[in-house]
Amino acid sequence: MSPAQLLKRALVTLLLEIGRVYGLTMDVSRASADELIKKAYKKVVLRAHPDKPGGSEEAAKKLNTAYANWMDAMKSKGKAGRPAQAAHVAVPSAKSKGRKEYRINSEAVMLTYQSFPTARSWQHFLGFVKGNLKAWQVKHWTATLETNKDGNLHAHLMLQFHNVRDVASHTFAYKGLRPNASTTDLCGEGFCRKRMQPSINRGMFYVFANKIGTVQLASGSLAVAGNYTPCWTDGQITYMVDARWPETLWKQRKVSHDVWREYINQCRTGVAGRTRNLDEVVKNEKRKAREQTMAERAKRIKANPDLYQPFPQVPLAQQWLACFQRDALRYPFLVVIGRSGTGKTEWAKSLFRNPLILRIGKLEHFPDAMRSFDRD
Repeated sequence: MSPAQLLKRALVTLLLEIGRVYGLTMDVSRASADELIKKAYKKVVLRAHPDKPGGSEEAAKKLNTAYANWMDAMKSKGKAGRPAQAAHVAVPSAKSKGRKEYRINSEAVMLTYQSFPTARSWQHFLGFVKGNLKAWQVKHWTATLETNKDGNLHAHLMLQFHNVRDVASHTFAYKGLRPNASTTDLCGEGFCRKRMQPSINRGMFYVFANKIGTVQLASGSLAVAGNYTPCWTDGQITYMVDARWPETLWKQRKVSHDVWREYINQCRTGVAGRTRNLDEVVKNEKRKAREQTMAERAKRIKANPDLYQPFPQVPLAQQWLACFQRDALRYPFLVVIGRSGTGKTEWAKSLFRNPLILRIGKLEHFPDAMRSFDRD
């Protein structure tokens, strides 16, 4: 079968699987016409959209990726048999029973080992990888160990083979742990046939990057290893990093501000503009953090009856407020007089839902030159 036929089968399998989850009736099969499969795809992807009730970002992403790969293969008009040039195919195998099994037909692949045993197994895992590089026909590789949101560990292993390989994913199983094989390399972006090596380098950097959740070993170093590293490292084989790659990770909230600032200078592209953009984001986040802290503090104080009590109603003030219930050319003024610290300003603010406050300069009190005016 051609790559287009393989990817069509993979899309149909995914449509039936996700459609079953949402209770949709899917009248398609591997032999269905392309137009029917396209209609089924639109039906399922709309139901699985994250903005829809019960939608899933992960399911929508899988569908979009499978559909895009199928469309790319259709445009390439590949013939039956193994493709002559580098492909990027990782589809469920028909031989799998019970568990998902992927067959890799590609020049490179990203493997993800979920439910990784422990951080202590990291060095043993690296020994396992290095011991199989020759058998796997690997030219370049990068590995990392990361923490999931639930606290469990997973390992990423990016491999570039000497030639296009056609192999099942269980070939790379570690201690019975079968990896997931991905046709995407960086935040859902797939390999580009016209710029295959830069695409692979982008995937290598995704694994290498100091993302939020990357495990720090007892020695203080990060759990990252490989024989193919960015150009600013002291590795024997290096590659240039496009500043857009770490920027994508930063926008996806996968790397911290400090790490992104370091990568801006290491990439040496658009340093001034990207630094200004980062500084504005940091400034805005600090402002929001201050506002949230103040709101939480005010809420805590107001919830304590020993510290916060509402002001009593003053009949004269209520009569004055009633003046604003009717239209008039002029309204009377209300002047509040009291000792400092008695809360007269706070009481005046409490009379209105959105009070307009007029201050003299930026001071919270009257300047010395104005203290001589007649308060009466």
